[in-house]
Amino acid sequence: MLGTRKEKSARIPRLRRRGVETEADPHGEFERARLAWDAGRRREALDAIERVARRETVPTSLLGAIGQFMTDAGELFVAAECFERLASEESERALPHYFLGRIYDRLGRLDDALCAHKRAVELEPSNAECHYRMGVTFARNERRTEAEECYRRAIALDRGHARAYTNLGYLMDLRGENAQAIQFFRRALQFNPRSAEAHFNLGALYGEHGSHEEAIREFRQAIKLAPESIEAHYNLGLALYGFGDMEGALEAFRRVIKLESGHPQSPFFIGMIYYRKGLYAKAVKLLQSALKASPDHPSILYHIGMCFNHLNQPARAIPPLKRVTELTPDDHRAFYALGMVYDRADRKDDARASFRIADAKLHAHRQRVA
Repeated sequence: MLGTRKEKSARIPRLRRRGVETEADPHGEFERARLAWDAGRRREALDAIERVARRETVPTSLLGAIGQFMTDAGELFVAAECFERLASEESERALPHYFLGRIYDRLGRLDDALCAHKRAVELEPSNAECHYRMGVTFARNERRTEAEECYRRAIALDRGHARAYTNLGYLMDLRGENAQAIQFFRRALQFNPRSAEAHFNLGALYGEHGSHEEAIREFRQAIKLAPESIEAHYNLGLALYGFGDMEGALEAFRRVIKLESGHPQSPFFIGMIYYRKGLYAKAVKLLQSALKASPDHPSILYHIGMCFNHLNQPARAIPPLKRVTELTPDDHRAFYALGMVYDRADRKDDARASFRIADAKLHAHRQRVA
């Protein structure tokens, strides 16, 4: 019996030591932290992963996994530390330099990002993604020629690199080469039909050139792929408004405000839709709200004045219309509208003076365009 007791007492410390070793295993801790992340305990998970990452000894394979996880989680400083350690321990691998370039780019350290990307390209010159990412950083540095070279190199190495085509399209758009831009966006969609960015940019190009039906189609497709995109809903509203679909535009702009309650431009367009529908009381409230964001916007002021005119409140229409004539002194339409409300307010002399100015401005305009 005594021998059995001694045997048990000798085993207990061994079991405890094993337990401590298991808990201290960095791979195990990382996996438990990922389970906590998946369970929604995100702060707990990030703190645990950061503790693992800052240990004195971490396997290189785990450093890379932690670095990628923390990059995706937005914990960029910890991610940078992981890849900096990995780059020093495995200096001939492109991967840590590639990720450091991406992280430095997001942190605004663009010179460091370029150095990291250049090193990644040196180590893996046939890696299309390395060239693409270096192009992204060049573009953020406003070095567009070098960015274009990188994107074209990425495509030469990988004909199906949809993001490189998209970014080339964006560069062509900035240069005013619209046909080339459309071609690149379409090429991007050929290889990745689910690229919301390519659909959005293609729609913007169509919209700017008055091809509202094509723009509407592309913006709707972008919204299917990215339903929370404020820009896509807003631009869809603009395209529908330009196409004359007031109900569709109203729905789109309302969706924008639902996604971003303080969106500065949408109240103006909703107000304009109400104006065009003859709902002047509703329109003027929204236009006055839009005016707070743009207090000297001539179109907003003009339509506020016209709303008050239609509501038979000429005295309230005079100040905004008078301000329009000050902001746009060559606009004969503003002087004519001001003359009209002066007349309705029984200010006959002011009305006659405004009408005379309107006639002179209109005559001068006709001579310029003749």
